[in-house]
Amino acid sequence: MIASEDLFELIKSLSQTEKRYFKRHCSLNMRRGKNNCLAVFDAVESQREYDEDKLKNKFRHEKFITQFPVLKNYLYEQILKSLRSYHRSIHSEVKDLIRNAEILYEKGLYNRAKKYVLKAKEIARDHEMQWALLEISRIWEIKMAKKKHDMHWLKKIMEESGNEFELLKNTELYKNIELNMFVLYNIHGKERKKGYLAKMQKIIESKPMQNDKTALTFDSKLRFYNTYVLFMHGKGDTGQMDTYAKKIIALYQAHPHKIQTDLASYVAYLHNLFIATINEKKYSEAAAHLETMKREFLLSKNRSQKINHFYYYYSPLLVYYNLTGQFASAIQCIVSFKKQLEESESAMNMLEKTVLFANISVSYFGSGQYKNCIHWLNRLRDEVSLTIRPDFESFLRLFYIIVHYEVGNMDLLIPLIQSFYRYLKKKEQLYKFETVIIHFFRNELPETDNQKERIQAFQKLRNKLLPLAKDEYEKNVFEYFDYISWLESKIENKSFAEVVREKAKQYA
Repeated sequence: MIASEDLFELIKSLSQTEKRYFKRHCSLNMRRGKNNCLAVFDAVESQREYDEDKLKNKFRHEKFITQFPVLKNYLYEQILKSLRSYHRSIHSEVKDLIRNAEILYEKGLYNRAKKYVLKAKEIARDHEMQWALLEISRIWEIKMAKKKHDMHWLKKIMEESGNEFELLKNTELYKNIELNMFVLYNIHGKERKKGYLAKMQKIIESKPMQNDKTALTFDSKLRFYNTYVLFMHGKGDTGQMDTYAKKIIALYQAHPHKIQTDLASYVAYLHNLFIATINEKKYSEAAAHLETMKREFLLSKNRSQKINHFYYYYSPLLVYYNLTGQFASAIQCIVSFKKQLEESESAMNMLEKTVLFANISVSYFGSGQYKNCIHWLNRLRDEVSLTIRPDFESFLRLFYIIVHYEVGNMDLLIPLIQSFYRYLKKKEQLYKFETVIIHFFRNELPETDNQKERIQAFQKLRNKLLPLAKDEYEKNVFEYFDYISWLESKIENKSFAEVVREKAKQYA
């Protein structure tokens, strides 16, 4: 039996069109129990939070209440059945065609079965579904060719299945290569632990990664390019990241049906292109990418797509506002998507929540709303493990110190600095940036007695950080927050937002 909450969550996840389709499905396909299922469906759908007792009380006079768990389980399965029908994918279409061929073959209707096999083969080939092509050729085509004693057909099947097997091996090869890079990137992020970049470099130097012509399928090429995107991002080479991210989008645009069959992946790759472009300070180009993502976001059909697109649109939108100093627009955006965030939050993974909450925190910081900034940072500390990625943990710990300094929470500042210092001491490898910044907060800033001395201390720190912001090894730490602009706001007695906006105008 399914858990009661599972039924509630499934019903709540349905779009309006999916709900209408389910009710139509019930009317057309269910003879007995139709009215009971629809009654329970409507009752559950009307609840804001699942309440089993209220449901039982509502239906206490109905005969089915004695078998309520059975009915709920049946309802759950019927909803899934209607969704399978509503969301017929290319994969399910091919499987249905193969199943039809199997049935007709077993009934001795070989010519009709062959038509279904060839149709399945045509669709599978158009969509590079090597697994299906192998099943079609090695099982059903061979059966039919043997039945007809057609040696020419058998020979052709052997050649084709051999080719499909090689393409499948090629796809799996690049899938594993990309997966290895993905794991390295997501464990370490932009943190430069010993051997981390060397491991990534070894993947890039492997023979299959030397030329995209050795990637023989759409999926192979996609994974070839994305392996380079991950490598270049981890390395901090956003120029090359931008180049390879554009290759991915061009690949999709050359195969538009791939966008339709896997919109979620396409949106994620658009997000990567945006990140590369914005880090290159190509703000106009980044804004154009946002418009593309917005169009895709508005085309979201089901709950899963809406949640996926919510993160991949609003998170980069906040990044754009934060990096161009448009903090008022960022706050308006946050207020506008509050309800959508509540609906999407539970389905986000920890990394997505970390990135989005961090971007929200920076937006509030830039607008001078430090209490709201701390609220979101506290949510991060309470709801997400900061160890999810070392580079995020370092940034969030330091940013927490900076925000409390702005608020004037001096009683909290000392223990926060001490905690950050202990954290850094445990790290295998430190950025020079981290060494400089912790020395500033522990030793230099406490020695200042007046505003003039503090400005001099900020100037000294800025002069130390400027060359690090251009250093190939160090510059990644500046991606999450503009420390230089923050220091300049202190030195020039300007708002952080004003300094960021003035700098962004240079790249408009």
